[in-house]
Amino acid sequence: MSAHLGLDIGSTSIKLIQVEGSKVKFLSIASNPSSKTITAMTNTEKIALTDIIKSVISEAGVRETKVVASIAEPLTYSKVMKFPVMSSPELATAIKWELDQSVPFPPNDIETSWTIIDKPDKFNGDEKISVYVVAVPTTVSDTYVQILELAGLEPIRLENEVPALTRTFSEHLDDESPSLIVDIGASGTNVTLSGKTKIFNNYYITVGGSVMTRLIADSFSLPVDQAESYKRTYGILKDQLEGRMVVVLKPVIDNLVGEFKKMIISFQDENKGKLVSKLILTGGGSYLLGVIPYLTDALGGLEVVTGDSFAGMAVEEKYNGLGPVFALGMGLAL
Repeated sequence: MSAHLGLDIGSTSIKLIQVEGSKVKFLSIASNPSSKTITAMTNTEKIALTDIIKSVISEAGVRETKVVASIAEPLTYSKVMKFPVMSSPELATAIKWELDQSVPFPPNDIETSWTIIDKPDKFNGDEKISVYVVAVPTTVSDTYVQILELAGLEPIRLENEVPALTRTFSEHLDDESPSLIVDIGASGTNVTLSGKTKIFNNYYITVGGSVMTRLIADSFSLPVDQAESYKRTYGILKDQLEGRMVVVLKPVIDNLVGEFKKMIISFQDENKGKLVSKLILTGGGSYLLGVIPYLTDALGGLEVVTGDSFAGMAVEEKYNGLGPVFALGMGLAL
């Protein structure tokens, strides 16, 4: 059994998972009624969140208290940076300078971590080192730790979403032909271009399932809960509701497609002869009916597959269809 729990604290749901080899040992999911990131919550909402986490743990019947938890990607700064070949002390200085120029947080109030993801074997003078860098405001990480401890958990690591998602799908990734991992959540979409051991690029788009639901509500004059039901029932199938859902959702999805294309073109321009192999679609947005053929066509025939984090895992039958929504939690548990 993994020595810790994976806890995905999302804006609309809280997901807990523990794995044992190739078996999902425990999992539980509960609604986050505030629909906010932790830093946007009032003290009352934070207390309510703590109670929800406690109930999720209790529901799963888990005794383990050590946890690896996710920090919402919009609350972090994460980027692949490239530098000339240099020593580790010089690299640390260069990263700090770069963060001082680009991070939208006070430079003295952040915690940073970085790892070299690509380093040339030979040096001819113009080679670059690729470094994945993450910066988080101390106030953010402190708030997460406080909430977890109040819930009776022992946080052994806080992690932004990108590395957890790449870990989940690492067996299906290749450094020579990387994949786009697209995690469409309620409040936004994580897009990561990754191989098995290398992250090439990542981007967070503040467009997710909630925007789609609101557009449906406005276009059909429906309450939000009914609009959500429409989205789940009809998706973007052209033969449903006389194609009106396609008309409503097309601008949002095309906006996402535009960002995918930029990342693909950028990679192929920098890596002549290499191609992006596929798009792995996960998160709640992967359930949108008709989205896979739509994306396949919009991306010129690129293979698009559902990112099921339970593939190859033993899991209770009633949870079989929840693999995409537990993708982040699985990466944390691993």
